[in-house]
Amino acid sequence: MGYYVEIEKSTAVIPAANLDRAYKKMCALNTTHDHKKTGGSWGGGKQTAKWFAWMDANYPDTCKDARAVLDALGFYTHYDEQGNLHIDGYDNKTGQEDLFLHSIADDVTGKIEWRAEDGERWTTLFYGDSVIDGECTHIRGMLA
Repeated sequence: MGYYVEIEKSTAVIPAANLDRAYKKMCALNTTHDHKKTGGSWGGGKQTAKWFAWMDANYPDTCKDARAVLDALGFYTHYDEQGNLHIDGYDNKTGQEDLFLHSIADDVTGKIEWRAEDGERWTTLFYGDSVIDGECTHIRGMLA
């Protein structure tokens, strides 16, 4: 089971100058946001390991740059001639992509228009120093 969402249109881009910082922020989530991890394994009636949904538990070791992290989350991306990273698409079950996008909100510009399997639509707007998500009234609350 899962809730499928897709990007209908995206102008979201991480400027080349922000890529290293965005990568470090997304990797830091693995240690700073253990309480937000929704994936894991259980044994003997208790949780024995935790990870972010759809991600490897050790993604900071296996993903060597921001593009690799976004690709592991299920995003379709590409670099332009200037080295800027564009977020082009997503068409999968929801995982924890929203948490990762919020972590790099001040590194991204543009917008992402989403559509869910039930027809719900929303837009995530990035302004380089803030993010406004049509479904998220507590913008920075995602990272608390």
